[in-house]
Amino acid sequence: MPLFRLIRHGQSASNAGHVTDYPDTIPLTDLGQRQAALVASCFRRAPRLVVFSSFDRAVQTATPLCERFPEASVAVWPVQEFTYLAPHRYIGTTRKERGEAVVAYWKRLDPRWRDGDGAESFVGFWDRVESFMERVARTRGPAVVFSHGQFLRGVVLRVLAGPLGAEEAMVRFRAVRQAVAWPNAAMAVLAVSPAMPLIGPVTVEHLPPEMLST
Repeated sequence: MPLFRLIRHGQSASNAGHVTDYPDTIPLTDLGQRQAALVASCFRRAPRLVVFSSFDRAVQTATPLCERFPEASVAVWPVQEFTYLAPHRYIGTTRKERGEAVVAYWKRLDPRWRDGDGAESFVGFWDRVESFMERVARTRGPAVVFSHGQFLRGVVLRVLAGPLGAEEAMVRFRAVRQAVAWPNAAMAVLAVSPAMPLIGPVTVEHLPPEMLST
């Protein structure tokens, strides 16, 4: 049974409330870098594969583990964050300043809506979640996946609810994204079997209380 350790990136500049530009270039903070180092220290053996998204904060979180186990294979998969706001409209803003637009997006609840250039529809996001589940079923573990809060919550929904149409998935996901906490550098184990996938609890036991962040 292939085992995948799913890990959210460390604290980013956006998580910390700083002004940011494009979603894919948001870096880790100093705290995020320390969280990434602690994540790497949790592994006693090299994984067969280390996967991360192309977004800077995921790459930076994966780097200490890759440096610790250079023999592990590495791969970039489309497990990047769900970017549903058009990036060019929010250059030089904070997470708080984007809050009203976030609320409006989820109030619309239209899985085919795209906010503009560079934005992803929920249909596109859910297709990526489905593709991820299909891919892990074909991949030999153990493996580690460095991804993002909303994408990982999408995986949680897919595992718990099974295949869903985009409309129903969006309604359920709106609740999941608020109900399921996945702090920075937190991790969970995904087991993929022929019968059904299973996912364990989201844990932060490897992080001291003073290093917790969301």
